[in-house]
Amino acid sequence: MPRISGTLGQLLVNEELPIELRDYNRVMDKKTLSDVLSRLAKTYPDKYKAVTYRLNQLGQEFATYTGGNSPSLVAMTKAKAAKARREKLQEEVDKILDDDTLSDEDRDNAFIRLAGPIQSTERQEILKESLAEKNPFALQLQGAGRGNPMNLASLRGSDGLYQDHRGRTIPVPVLRSYAEGLTPLEYWAGTYGARQSVIAVKFSTADAGYLAKQLNQVSHRNLVTALDRDDDPPTLVGLPVDVNDNDSEGSLLAADTGGYPRNTVLTPKILADIRNKGVKRILVRSPAVSGSPDGGVYARDVGVREFGRLPEAGENVGMVAAQAIGEPVSQGMLNTKHGGGVAGETKTVGGFDYINQLIQAPKKFKHGATHSELDGIVTNIAPAPAGGNYVTINNKQHYVPTGMGLLVKKNDTVEAGDVLSEGIPNPAIITQHKGLGEGRRYFIKTFLEATKASGINAHRRNVELLSKGLINHVRLTDEIGDFAPDDVVPYSTLEHSYRPRDGFRSVPYRSAVGKYLERPYLHYSIGTKVRPSMLKDFEEFKVNTVDIHDDPPPFEAEMIRGSANLHHDPDWQTRMFGSGLKGSLLDAVHRGGTSDEEGTSFVPSRIKAVNFGTSGKVISPKRDFVGSVLK
Repeated sequence: MPRISGTLGQLLVNEELPIELRDYNRVMDKKTLSDVLSRLAKTYPDKYKAVTYRLNQLGQEFATYTGGNSPSLVAMTKAKAAKARREKLQEEVDKILDDDTLSDEDRDNAFIRLAGPIQSTERQEILKESLAEKNPFALQLQGAGRGNPMNLASLRGSDGLYQDHRGRTIPVPVLRSYAEGLTPLEYWAGTYGARQSVIAVKFSTADAGYLAKQLNQVSHRNLVTALDRDDDPPTLVGLPVDVNDNDSEGSLLAADTGGYPRNTVLTPKILADIRNKGVKRILVRSPAVSGSPDGGVYARDVGVREFGRLPEAGENVGMVAAQAIGEPVSQGMLNTKHGGGVAGETKTVGGFDYINQLIQAPKKFKHGATHSELDGIVTNIAPAPAGGNYVTINNKQHYVPTGMGLLVKKNDTVEAGDVLSEGIPNPAIITQHKGLGEGRRYFIKTFLEATKASGINAHRRNVELLSKGLINHVRLTDEIGDFAPDDVVPYSTLEHSYRPRDGFRSVPYRSAVGKYLERPYLHYSIGTKVRPSMLKDFEEFKVNTVDIHDDPPPFEAEMIRGSANLHHDPDWQTRMFGSGLKGSLLDAVHRGGTSDEEGTSFVPSRIKAVNFGTSGKVISPKRDFVGSVLK
């Protein structure tokens, strides 16, 4: 038997793991444990529950029989790095107090500049010092225990500055730790943040819960209906992504790439091989690009997920994705509580407002960028009388507010929907001008940036499912069958029922500029006006010809805000899952609404108490809501 080197703890932990996952030299910190459990879930999904249970039992037994890492008073003493810094800061504080030339405002600002960097500079210093001392609190942070370096810095260092209930920094330098006790003045300053935390928990939990509910509402129809469509798509469709994006692992190729055929499951090895062949972007299958006629998704579009396989018919991957996004957002809302009012530790609340705004798409987009309303050339840029700038495109003025830097200059060529200034791109405006497919792509990109800036890890493939459910409507501009102008219908239904209109023609992609797509290509949806910016994508992915029409289609892409998304669901009972129930019910009575317990929504089947306990596919893929009238 080979000799094994390592600690007794390593031996005990590895004995509970499958042979392929054993490693007697690694340090089992938070990241390592997460990686091990992730590999365990993907490689041995049937063993995951039993292994994690045994590891949990092992930890409990070890803590019981050894006393764990019970801290002593020595573990809470002031850190050497913090002690030296406090002596120096106290001298600076005394100088500021003794300076009679300073006004009250100048003195407050001086205190803020002096004590502001304490947390950021001390945090890692105290953690490093504590680990070297084998401090039990630091060891708990290094492992998979609770807490974070900020908590350790508050215990063995100091908080520096607090914020009041309005988010303003209180000019009272906090130089003592919680272990040694705050002065009455420091304690008084801290009570503002403590009260803010209590209030924030009450309101933030409700806000985050409401947002999570809406994510479930807009995503719940993303039910897997089949492995794939019955026939090959008539055009090349797929989502262009960077080959370096690790979130593509588990996705399927939408086109032959780098020697790998369509529908190849992407693994780290295959992605690396494609990357080494000089490929910059790849086309992957995605629910943001394709789906079934009744609003569901195909397993190959969803890709391999948490169970290490393609999802089976009947799995509601949309609800899983919504929960995977909603739960960390909800936890992020509680950051104010955990920050305790420490200055600089409440950024996630602003992040939530940003994320919520992307879902709601309000008409007044806070901190939103200015978008071009038409195609044309920037003919003039001039200061506005009330501040900010006017950007004139052709003969139309676009106002850019004060503080928003310009991203265009005179004589630049722009397209409708392009961003003209700094700020948050509005996915609703982009959807309106650039089409539903491009709106989804922008939403995915912006939502991921928003969550990352808020310290929240959102997986791109979960956001793809969210984008499909959220941005999935068109508003009719002409009478079609039983539908009148201004009616809103799901795009997922229209895409499968739509047939190219009389007068359409196939042309080389460079000749299609200014015309309207009669079929979907890449991630671009039917009805999208072909603009010069799209030609690069067509050329890169070898879309040589496209079917186009000279006239706009009888509908316009529209992003419906999250809270109103279910108002336009074709099933009147499914609308009861949303808000505005009175109006939805009256509209259903007026329009003769119908309901289908075999559809992709679980709501009618639960109301009628059917399909309980069934597994696999429970819907009829041949049914659609408006197919017969749109053909």
